[in-house]
Amino acid sequence: MPSIRVVNLKKYFGKVKAVDGISFEVKDGEFVALLGPSGCGKTTTLLMLAGIYKPTGGEIWFDDQLMNDVPPKFREIGMVFQNYALYPHMTIYENIAFPLRAKKMEEGEIKKRVYDVAKKLMIEKLLDRKPGQISGGQQQRVALARALIKQPKVLLFDEPLSNLDAKLRMMMRAEIKKLQEDLGITSVYVTHDQAEAMTMASRIVVFNKGKIMQYGTPDEVYRNPKNLFVATFIGNPAMNLIRNLSYIRKDGRAFLISKSLHLELPEDVAKKIEEAKKQEGLVLGFRPEDAEIVHEESGLGFWAYVYVLEPLGRDLIINLKVSETDELIKVFAESGVVVDKDEKVFVKLRPEGIHVFDSETEELIV
Repeated sequence: MPSIRVVNLKKYFGKVKAVDGISFEVKDGEFVALLGPSGCGKTTTLLMLAGIYKPTGGEIWFDDQLMNDVPPKFREIGMVFQNYALYPHMTIYENIAFPLRAKKMEEGEIKKRVYDVAKKLMIEKLLDRKPGQISGGQQQRVALARALIKQPKVLLFDEPLSNLDAKLRMMMRAEIKKLQEDLGITSVYVTHDQAEAMTMASRIVVFNKGKIMQYGTPDEVYRNPKNLFVATFIGNPAMNLIRNLSYIRKDGRAFLISKSLHLELPEDVAKKIEEAKKQEGLVLGFRPEDAEIVHEESGLGFWAYVYVLEPLGRDLIINLKVSETDELIKVFAESGVVVDKDEKVFVKLRPEGIHVFDSETEELIV
């Protein structure tokens, strides 16, 4: 299977820069997700990989072959779309067989391939039915079978699960991931759903406004976001942010302060802020699981007031405010933890969970 290399890729529609000079690579047999909000350029990038859109600039390489001017039919790709794109008047067998019949392949070989791929996707009992007679999840498997029957070297997915209900999405996530691992096909998967990207992909390209914000493993983009966009887009709940902070040193100790917050910093964090030569307009970030609610001052942290509780069964999300004007902070707790509305509590932070951003550039400092 080929590796994919994208170099300074651009796609402009008039004055609109849909994709604006991006570069990334997908290793042989790797599963990479393109993740971002609507209109960020991820589907446009996928369509350029497929050959449906011609780049305005930059290069697309499959292994050592430049693909910019190679027509889609010669790229050896399989595509799975959001809307399945099945022919309603054809049986499931005919839908799956269609790409091979278009190539005028011998009927015996077509039959063998159809039954092989249908068995792999557990839809062999549906071959005599028509798309309107099967469920959404089954239709998605048919669309996947039609892509796989061509024995592609690259699989491209364009939000294939967004039309399914939540339970079916979870099931299909696992099935597509297992299938891709078994087949070892180089795959690029477009989604706006961070849960899909985090659970399925070996690496994630995070897009925003036609540019790449970060490219890394799910753990890297979650634990070490490079900027405020990634910090708030990845994670549910998102990373907590406390804005408009200043950095000071007093009696040899380092602090982040505002009118309502006074947080003493570990020395290693303080040194990085000093190296960045940034003292104003700082943003403190931490994940909900990187904090603990206690009833007395204990180590690294700050005081806040309980705003509202969100029971989740096994867990509890405690919403807090440092002051009336501050944004909500969310902290995970075990369901047995007892706190009262408006109670003053201490938010104890894990030192390794602290992030500090520059509000002007939105880039990570620590």
